[in-house]
Amino acid sequence: MDSLKGLFISAYATFIVVIAFYAAYAYLLNVSNLSWLGNVLSYGTGLIYFAGIFLIATPRTSKNMWSTWVPIILGTILTFYGTFLNKESVTYLPLILSLLMLGNWFLYTYWATDFSGRNKAVLQVGKKIPSVSFKNLDGSSVAIETFLGAPAIFLFYRGNWCPFCMAQIKELSKEYQKIKEQGAALVFVSPQSPKHTKSLAKKFDIPAQFLIDENLEAAKTLQLFHEKGTPRGFEVLGFDSDNVLPTLVVLDKEGIIRFADLTDNYRMRPEPSQYLKLLEQL
Repeated sequence: MDSLKGLFISAYATFIVVIAFYAAYAYLLNVSNLSWLGNVLSYGTGLIYFAGIFLIATPRTSKNMWSTWVPIILGTILTFYGTFLNKESVTYLPLILSLLMLGNWFLYTYWATDFSGRNKAVLQVGKKIPSVSFKNLDGSSVAIETFLGAPAIFLFYRGNWCPFCMAQIKELSKEYQKIKEQGAALVFVSPQSPKHTKSLAKKFDIPAQFLIDENLEAAKTLQLFHEKGTPRGFEVLGFDSDNVLPTLVVLDKEGIIRFADLTDNYRMRPEPSQYLKLLEQL
């Protein structure tokens, strides 16, 4: 099922880009055809959304994404009206495309980005985090026990390709000084290659720990393993198809979990205010 979701997202994003430009071209050829204008509105909304999550780098959206539904529904209504406005030369292609956009946007919002069935039994508040190890950038093993003795924030992220993960890392990087003042460590963990991890560490250039979960061994122990969790196509860029479920945990100095965000939807990440205040009490 997750493999199907990854394929759907890659194919759908590509489809949106192609049809958005095609609809704009068709409308410019005949500006009186309101059905194509409706497609421009619907597919243009999808195009702006996918471009925005990469360019604006937001770590979260609303659950239902109502701000995108309004123009998409309006575009669908406009397409219906334009299709049957001129009864002498009805073309159903814009209407078919509009209905595809509407149905697929529903799937993207409520199915493709959802993993509400994930196992949350291991990383529960009040439990001690299991003993796991990672690799640092020089290939040395780093046990999680290394961070005991002080609070620590662990962010398990999917990779440099994920705009929501990158936005969340950027958000945490801006809070690094506050985290440091509380004597806490900031640790980013991903299964991606050392090459990609080094690139990320260089980009943010803060004294946080950028670690690698080689072969997803830690993710499997912590029940964060996400089989076929990478959208189809990113393999050509050097990312594995298996991945980690994005997760943030805050540990106290004894390794007890004091905060855990095991999000059910990768579009929704916690606000730093939800857990940074907690550091003052650890």
